[in-house]
Amino acid sequence: MEATDWLDATVQRAKQKYEAQRAQDEKSVQTEALKRKLGNQFCRELFAWLESVEVRFNNRFGAQVLAVSAVGSDGCRSAQILARPIRTKEGTASLSYEENTASLGLSVGFGGGAETAQTIKLVLSPDGVLLAEIGAKHYTPERLGQKIIDDLLA
Repeated sequence: MEATDWLDATVQRAKQKYEAQRAQDEKSVQTEALKRKLGNQFCRELFAWLESVEVRFNNRFGAQVLAVSAVGSDGCRSAQILARPIRTKEGTASLSYEENTASLGLSVGFGGGAETAQTIKLVLSPDGVLLAEIGAKHYTPERLGQKIIDDLLA
């Protein structure tokens, strides 16, 4: 009986001591799982938007200016974007996403020169929407795609 009393008391103390931390840990695990799910969705939307805008842009421009190639599946995706508005000006962007990083890798280069690389964090907004964060600015998939293309054509 004494061992049972001790065990009950120890379990109760441990529950009280670690309850808040365990709840926080569980919430963190759930948040990370949600971010992975939403990150995959964000990239599907971004890459699909880039591929659709390639066709529309080229039709409206009247020439093959943009080329988009997206590969991969949920959890590991990448896209290459080539912009060549004139023969002597060429820009490339490479996007990569890996589920466990909660970020996008972006490399941009012009005319065979040195590439600049940056990591774009994927953050959960207060209303539960995943956004790409660059500096203090936040982007939806479509807005991020627009920014990348605008930067390549600038």
